[in-house]
Amino acid sequence: MLVASLFSPLFAKTVGDISLPSGFQRIDTKEGSFSRYLRNLNLKEDGKVYSYRKKDLSHWYDSLGVIDKPLLFSDDLEQCADFSMRLWADYHKDSGKLKDLYLFHYDGRKNKFTESQKTYVKFLRTAFASSNSHSLKQGGKKITKENLTSGDLFVQNENGGIGHVSIILDESTNGKERLYLIGFSFMPAQEMHIEKAPSDRGKNGWFTYEGFIEHLKEKYPYGTPVLRRF
Repeated sequence: MLVASLFSPLFAKTVGDISLPSGFQRIDTKEGSFSRYLRNLNLKEDGKVYSYRKKDLSHWYDSLGVIDKPLLFSDDLEQCADFSMRLWADYHKDSGKLKDLYLFHYDGRKNKFTESQKTYVKFLRTAFASSNSHSLKQGGKKITKENLTSGDLFVQNENGGIGHVSIILDESTNGKERLYLIGFSFMPAQEMHIEKAPSDRGKNGWFTYEGFIEHLKEKYPYGTPVLRRF
C-alpha cells in the first residue's frame, strides 16, 4: 500500500507532510514500527538548526525541515551518531517499549537499557559519551541496498575515530525507483535537519540512493558509507 502527500515542505508539520516528487507515493509503514514513528516526527516551525550552545547553524545547510526535538544536554554530546541513537531510543520510550531498548558499547556490543540500572536520560548521556559511528558500524545489522528502509543508517567510519551517520526518515517510490528523506546531525552537537538533495542527486529534495552516496563523498568525506540497521 502506498500513501500520497499533498503538503509543501514550506508548511510541513511532520516528516510525512513533506511533499513528494511528481509520480511518487510514500511506501506504507506498519503501525507501531520505527518507520512509522519517524514519518510522524514533528518539524520545527522556524526551520532553524541550533547547536548545543544555542548558536543558529541554519546557514550551513540546505534543509527541508528540522526535527522538533530540542537537545537533551548542554554540552557537545548529541552529534550525528548520537542523534540517530536518540531517535531509536525515543521511539522505544514513546511507544512504551523501554524493556526492549538497546544501544551499543563502543566496540559494538549491545548496551541494554534494562541492564544499565540508569534513568533514561543518564543512559543516553553515557551512551552518547562512550559510543559513536564506529559503534553503530560494529554493532548494527548489516543490510544491502535492496532491503534499505526508513530507520536504516548510512555509517561512515574507517578507523574507529571521527566518522558520520545519516538516518533514513522516509521513503517513496514510483514503482521503478526509490527516493529517501535523510536526517542529519553533525559536529558540534546540534539539532537534526533533513538534508535537501541537490537537483542532480534526486528529485524535489528527496535523494536517490546513488545520489546520496555521491553527496556524502563530496560534502562529508568521512569514509566509505556502509548500511546498518538497529
